[in-house]
Amino acid sequence: MKYLIVAITLLACANPARAAERWEEHWTCTYADDGAKPVSLSFELSPPELVETALFHEHYRILQNNDYGVVAASSISIIQPGDTQPTVGAVAVVINKGTGEFWLATTIAGQSAAAHQPVHGNCRKN
Repeated sequence: MKYLIVAITLLACANPARAAERWEEHWTCTYADDGAKPVSLSFELSPPELVETALFHEHYRILQNNDYGVVAASSISIIQPGDTQPTVGAVAVVINKGTGEFWLATTIAGQSAAAHQPVHGNCRKN
């Protein structure tokens, strides 16, 4: 009986580790900025977050993650030091796992749509 309890305990402890490994993914996404200079972003899929690890270290909440793709978003609604008006907005990240297509879109309330053109590029799974 003692061996059965030890075996069940070990099995229960092992399952979460395997589940975490299964979710671990790293993506490198490249797009051209306004000057046609290539920009690379790296993303680590670490549920419940998608973390950009190369430039800004932004954290996005994963809205959906399956065999087809990843959809994640972050939001802001604060008055930053020195400002008199709030900054209210959102950023969405979309990665199509089948094609490697990548989109990053930003919306900030009170700013023109032209100031927030979506970024489109390609990703590869590392």
